[in-house]
Amino acid sequence: MEKQIKVTVGENLRRIRKDLDLKQHEIAGEDITRNLISLIENDKAILYDTAANIIAKNINRIMNERNSNIFIKPEDLLNPERYDARKKANTYIEMLENSLAKKELNVELEELNEIEAFLNHWDIVDKKVRIYELLGDIFYVSNNLSKEYYYYFKALEASYDHPNMKTRYKLALKLVYNCIVTGKNEEAINLCNYMLLSQKDMPDRVVGIFYYNSALAHKNLGEIRKCFEILNTAKKHFNMSINDNNKDMKNVLMLEGVCYFRIGNYTDSLKSYIEILNLLNENNSTDEICVAYINIIQIYIKKNDKENILKYFDKVLISLPYINENSFYLPEIYYEVSNIYSYLENYDDSEKYLSAAIALSKKSGKQNLYKKFMSGLLELYIKANWINKLNNLMNSIENDFADMKLSEEFILILKLLLYYIKQNNYKVAETLIQNLIQKEKEV
Repeated sequence: MEKQIKVTVGENLRRIRKDLDLKQHEIAGEDITRNLISLIENDKAILYDTAANIIAKNINRIMNERNSNIFIKPEDLLNPERYDARKKANTYIEMLENSLAKKELNVELEELNEIEAFLNHWDIVDKKVRIYELLGDIFYVSNNLSKEYYYYFKALEASYDHPNMKTRYKLALKLVYNCIVTGKNEEAINLCNYMLLSQKDMPDRVVGIFYYNSALAHKNLGEIRKCFEILNTAKKHFNMSINDNNKDMKNVLMLEGVCYFRIGNYTDSLKSYIEILNLLNENNSTDEICVAYINIIQIYIKKNDKENILKYFDKVLISLPYINENSFYLPEIYYEVSNIYSYLENYDDSEKYLSAAIALSKKSGKQNLYKKFMSGLLELYIKANWINKLNNLMNSIENDFADMKLSEEFILILKLLLYYIKQNNYKVAETLIQNLIQKEKEV
């Protein structure tokens, strides 16, 4: 068996320098001489901690100037095994990047444990950040929201050991988005505020996006006035020209429209949605156009304006067949179409579109939408008084109820309701339930 040749500290320094395409005088800087670097690389001088710190600092300064996320610690220079571990980390990164590119998203538990054990043993900051981010990306694409959160959080946490990292905000935005989708709105707001205070070198548009997400989270918490206040700050950081990419403008107008709707200002809400329609291209924005139409319909439902409801609903139904089946908005569009049919008391078509929404959410693994749509189906069967379908649905989701985790507050409410029912005080129980449902809809 061939004996493996051990790399010396000097040889290790040389290979690191050459791998990073650096000259001896560059890593020497002003504090040590190029000659000393040469002596160390030829094992004619010892690399002490002080010199290792200086060399690592010079390397990282150059990497930062090159906009590279590579971060070298003094230990990487002093311990050749650590640099070998960096190469091993690169194989993990390549494997995960290939999995993402090919959409082969089933990362086995054994693989995850191996990667975690490796990263715990070798605290290689830049590689750790990248690997955790890639795992977060994989679970984002596969819609595993809890694991997505876990790995984005780990990536962001590890990034603070990388002081020169310029793209930390990208990790933070991914985590903020996950928090908003999963209802962790307070955490999203805190993270937005922290990034806005701590990272001063972000592009102006990115600053606006953090403010926008903070506004969105406040809206989700029902804090409409605060949402408007922060949204006005966000707009100052966006180029709102129609001639530019108008994604930011559309997002702002959509959020404004929703907020105006919440406070009963239907005139300004309608203006926001009409502005969105003026921005959209009919050839490649069919799904967004449908979303705008649906929001307009919600306004006319509040006004009980049947003529305009039917006018815009016809527009939705004409556009619907042209929406790409992979559209992010399609499950929600089907759900809202179902609700409109339910309002029009066409329960058969309402069930048809709600079933399509449920099938799409189940196919994509979007559990949050799946539960929302199943709840909608339950409401539809109650409204339509379809007792047999309601009983069948209750039997099919019995296991879901058994696995449901209830908060202490909700258990207290259930006990209170049970008390009123036992006292035959059905009116009080009904009022309490209606108030709770209304409160949930307003959030």
